[in-house]
Amino acid sequence: MTAVFLRSLCILAPLLVSTLPAAAQVNAASQQASRVLADKGIAALADGDAIRARRLLEEAIVADPANARALAQLGRYYQSQNQRDVARRYFRFALEVEPTEPDALLGAGRLDLADGKADEAKDRLRLLRLTCATCSQTTELAAALNSTSPANHP
Repeated sequence: MTAVFLRSLCILAPLLVSTLPAAAQVNAASQQASRVLADKGIAALADGDAIRARRLLEEAIVADPANARALAQLGRYYQSQNQRDVARRYFRFALEVEPTEPDALLGAGRLDLADGKADEAKDRLRLLRLTCATCSQTTELAAALNSTSPANHP
């Protein structure tokens, strides 16, 4: 049942996002509920409660399919579960909604590095530096890029 729901969510999320012109179809109460659910999901993820985190983040997306932060955090959840393809999709959905979403840029950049796509990760880092120079995501992606640099591996 959960697998069917997740497949449906992966298929429906981009459709829902693409039909929302700047989230105009979601009312303020839904957006607020989505933010609260996303915050709880992020806290659950930080506490190591992956199952609860996933459920809360999915509920946040149902409440507001254009919640880029919740989409990015769901990508982070799937990345932590070694489901890279699903994680990549959620990072892409988040970046379609908000092209400068820091957690989505970081997560996608890490996946790029794991796939040997350093140039794509560098592009994501450039965007992070332009939009959020002091963010922890910028520092983390820069460190990940430096650790994979050929100069660091003689």
